[in-house]
Amino acid sequence: MAKFRDPVHNFISFEKKADRLLLDLIHTREFQRLRHIRQLGLSMFTYPGAEHSRFTHSLGVAHLMKRFLHHLMDGERTSPQWIAELREHQEVAEAAALIHDIGHGPFSHALERLTKERHEQWTIRILLGNTEVRQVLEGHRRGLAQEVAEVIRRTHPSRLVVKLLSSQLDVDRTDYLLRDSLMTGAKYGMFDLEWLIHTLRIGVVNDQPEVGLDLKKGISVAEDFVMARYYMYLHVYLHKTTRSADLMMDKIFERAIELQQEDPAFRMPEELYRLLYHREGEEGLANYLRLTDHTIWHTVYQWSDSSDPILSTLCTNLLKRRLYKAIDLEQVDPLVLMDVMGEVAEGADWPLKYLFLEDEDSSSPYTDSYLLEEGTSGETGGQEEPGEEEASENIYLFDEQGRAHELSRTSPLIRAIRNQRTALKRLYVPEEVRERILQAMAARS
Repeated sequence: MAKFRDPVHNFISFEKKADRLLLDLIHTREFQRLRHIRQLGLSMFTYPGAEHSRFTHSLGVAHLMKRFLHHLMDGERTSPQWIAELREHQEVAEAAALIHDIGHGPFSHALERLTKERHEQWTIRILLGNTEVRQVLEGHRRGLAQEVAEVIRRTHPSRLVVKLLSSQLDVDRTDYLLRDSLMTGAKYGMFDLEWLIHTLRIGVVNDQPEVGLDLKKGISVAEDFVMARYYMYLHVYLHKTTRSADLMMDKIFERAIELQQEDPAFRMPEELYRLLYHREGEEGLANYLRLTDHTIWHTVYQWSDSSDPILSTLCTNLLKRRLYKAIDLEQVDPLVLMDVMGEVAEGADWPLKYLFLEDEDSSSPYTDSYLLEEGTSGETGGQEEPGEEEASENIYLFDEQGRAHELSRTSPLIRAIRNQRTALKRLYVPEEVRERILQAMAARS
């Protein structure tokens, strides 16, 4: 038995024979790279304990997939049809759970905006490219890499496996809520994991299988689960300090690209340069896999000494945690804001796009159909690829007759949240600009 001591699940265990595939995947170069990718990016500026990696999260997701499957396959109320399906695809489900985040890069969502390629696409490239991960999968069973890729794409024939990994009630969300809550010290994300697993059920909705919870036993933990998401999104994932750091990192990348286009001699990490301009094929994949948080932070330190005042100031301020300050746009008179922006523009040496950074919930990688406004995308970010099946947008509770009850129609608490979804619209500016805006507002009041 191979065991990992984990702060969330205590022991994560893999049997050396039965779980040989998972252990071999863990020891691949691509998976070990996840030790050097923070799970929460720049959240450590807000919560100093948020230093955990995507490596530990991925182990947790694989652990939960094994537990979810074990409960459902041994459950007396699970139909033999669904038990047979889960047993048939158990290996694929566990492998997909383990490596579902293997395509994440450093400051992943900033990098996605930079390269215009989502982390799921990088995951597929790793699964099907010239990588150790693919060698392990194909060495275990021919065609297994393609099957795992289908789970990631949400096109796998087993809807149950897809939904266990990617839906409103999945192993990915379950682990990252508990893990992020524990590591940040923000207790909002806690819920009763043992009871959630105990009440797991498989039912049928619109003639398709759906993973849900028992109606009588599960409604309280379902409410806790959604409320945990609500508070974590509000106080951790969309925290104004974290979002400020995210936006500043975006602008650092944006300015670096501008400088490189103006002057080919501008110093940029070779892997990042090749990724931006030569990211196709195996060479592009190899360059991507060389990027870690350490690579980017080393570059930010170098750019803090740049001769370009915009780049050097942004990098220096980020390193010293002198972050842009947030202004709630719903609390600012638009006329006052336009006047101050005009005054700043007249005397500014910088383009306004580097001084006024607008942020909405829909621009964040963390969105949720139960919590945020209609029209925002899922946690994967952006629209689905053609042919991909979109993850379920509902949590279902099943009664003793197997009838499905959608959570927000069953729970007044969740219905209230859905009817008053959170919408965040903020403007981030340098501290001195914020003071000018506040002073101008006070003078007009």
